[in-house]
Amino acid sequence: MPRTVRTIVENWPVSEVIDAEQAIYPRLEEAFDALKWWLARVPESGQIIDDCNWLYVQAGDRRVNISPLVALYTFNHQEV
Repeated sequence: MPRTVRTIVENWPVSEVIDAEQAIYPRLEEAFDALKWWLARVPESGQIIDDCNWLYVQAGDRRVNISPLVALYTFNHQEV
């Protein structure tokens, strides 16, 4: 059975930080897109930290100057 693909709803400050940090981490947008792709499909892969909040840590790669990303999120059947 195919997985549900949820809509990612970003908080606007997150987008601003990603845009601002691109000068330091040129591939940050790609890494962030990968994180969103993953969480839209498998949000339960994170760690639940309380009644409704989840935490997911995506490793970075220092060799190619990609920062690790940490996402704090909630999700339902339609949105992350």
